[in-house]
This record gives sequence, C-alpha cells and structure tokens, in this order.
Amino acid sequence: MENKTGKYFKYAIGEIVLVVIGILLALSINNWNEDRKDKILQQNYLLIIHEEFKNNKEQLDHIISVHRQSYKSSNWIIENYNKPDINIDTLRKHLVAFRYSYTYNPSKSSIDALINSGKLGVIRDNELSSKLIEWSELLADYQEEEIVNRNFFYNIILPFDIKHFTIYSKDKNKRFDNFINFNKETKNEFLNIVATKRRMLSQIVDDPQSEYQKINEALNIIISKSAKK
Repeated sequence: MENKTGKYFKYAIGEIVLVVIGILLALSINNWNEDRKDKILQQNYLLIIHEEFKNNKEQLDHIISVHRQSYKSSNWIIENYNKPDINIDTLRKHLVAFRYSYTYNPSKSSIDALINSGKLGVIRDNELSSKLIEWSELLADYQEEEIVNRNFFYNIILPFDIKHFTIYSKDKNKRFDNFINFNKETKNEFLNIVATKRRMLSQIVDDPQSEYQKINEALNIIISKSAKK
C-alpha cells in the first residue's frame, strides 16, 4: 500500500508539473504572438508617420524660407528706403516680399489615429513616443507666432495698402510705386509697419530659442526615429 501511495503521489506531482509546464508554454507562445503582432503594428504606424512627417518637414522648410525672405525684405527696406540712387526694380521686389504671410498647417492624422486607438504603447522608442505626444502642443506654440503675423497683415498692412497703393493696378510691378511719392508722415507710418513686421518675423527666424527651432527639432527626431531600420 505504501508503495502504491508513493507511486500515485509521484504520478500526481508529475501531472501537476506537466500542467504547469503546459500553461507556461501556452503563455509564452501567446506572449510571443502578441509581441509579434505589436511589432508588425509598430512598423505599419512608423511607415505612415515617417511619410507624413517628411511631408510636414518639406512644408515647414518652404514656409520658413518665405518668412526669411519677408524678414530679409523688411531689413532691406529699412536700410535702403532713403538712398537717392535706389534701384526701383529692387525696391518693388522688396515692397512685395515683405508682405508675405504664410501659415504652417501640417498633417497629424497618423498621431491622432495612434493615440485615439490606444496603441501608443506599440511605439517602443521612448524618445519618439514622447515627441509624438508633444507634437500638438509644440505645433500650437509655433502657430501662435504665425497667427499674430497673419493678423497683423490683415488688420494693419492690408488697410494701409488699400488706402495708399494702387494694389489692383494692371501693371503689378508698379502697384506699390506710390511709396516713392509719400510725404514724410505717410512714409514714417509705412516704415513703422515694416519695422513691426520685421520684429515679428525675427521671433520666428532669427531667435535660437524660437518655437520654430523646437518644432524643427521635433520633426527631425520623428523622421529619424520612424525611419525603417
């Protein structure tokens, strides 16, 4: 009886061990399968994010080039407006360019889809996931400066243009030529407008701590980290 009891006990222990091993193997296989699914999902998201943010980067580069040209033209007008030998064609070019007021409106559908789906955890790079979470806030901070710039155009520059220039002239090259004949008061008013626009633009393109620098850095990180390895 003692021998039989010992055999049954060993058999029961063996059965329990086999069951535990089976459960552990099943859990391991399930975890491996879930991990494989998450890796596939991560790669799909990274591909979409990478393409979207490459386009966003191209758009930002274009917008900033426009802002820089407007800033450059504002500087030129302030420095050269009173020179007796001023080149009329150059003056015309800068009188047009200083008005440029574009806004940056990138796509972020990939981030919205990722966050709304609750799958942000599949992004295993902590720096990348952090930048994706920060993106909307960084974008809003940058756009605030452009919104101020845009509103200045519609509320200040455009009314001045309508009052003092022939902006619908058939010859577009000459629509701002009235500047040459401005009296001192009107010219000073215009130069104050140009100087104010220049100061606004300097906060975007000429400040190493600007919101543009922050959003450009985020773009570069997102593009680099989402690239296919």
